[in-house]
Amino acid sequence: MIKTNEEKNKNYQIMLFYKKIGLSIEYNEDNNTFQFHQLPVCDDIAQLYAYAYLCINDVIFFFGGFGDKAASKSVHKYSIREKKWMTFQNTLPNPLFNCIAILSEEDNYIHIIGGKNNNCAILLTHMKTKVSLWDHSLLSKNEIKYIIQNWIRISEINFGWIDDFDKIIIKYSRWNKEHN
Repeated sequence: MIKTNEEKNKNYQIMLFYKKIGLSIEYNEDNNTFQFHQLPVCDDIAQLYAYAYLCINDVIFFFGGFGDKAASKSVHKYSIREKKWMTFQNTLPNPLFNCIAILSEEDNYIHIIGGKNNNCAILLTHMKTKVSLWDHSLLSKNEIKYIIQNWIRISEINFGWIDDFDKIIIKYSRWNKEHN
């Protein structure tokens, strides 16, 4: 459940996803009213159910799931604000469904626990992954600073390297002509 009106804390939103159905239910506590809105569902996740999910800020992550008689290794992201889906190229190491996802706020890690495999065997899994791996907007200031410094260093090397490399080649070709 998400509070949608931070000032009064009287509006709440619940989002439901199941196969091809996406639904947003908004509740206004002051007026005691509900509003229902259909949400888009991407084709990849429309075939799945029994996935782990986790809401961080305005993003919902979906891990694994079951569909077409097989478990999935896929990871999806739904942006609540933009109402857009994304399927990650990175996947879970193993197909998994009926698992849970928990956020460790102090460490910014996602823990994916339990679940079943393709044979419906109960698994005692515990996967730990950094939130920033799945959502780059949640990178720490130090991580962003390091990435920017690395880009600057690489671009400076590339700019300097090209000119120097050209000079070396010209000098070598002149030297080679004189000595051959």
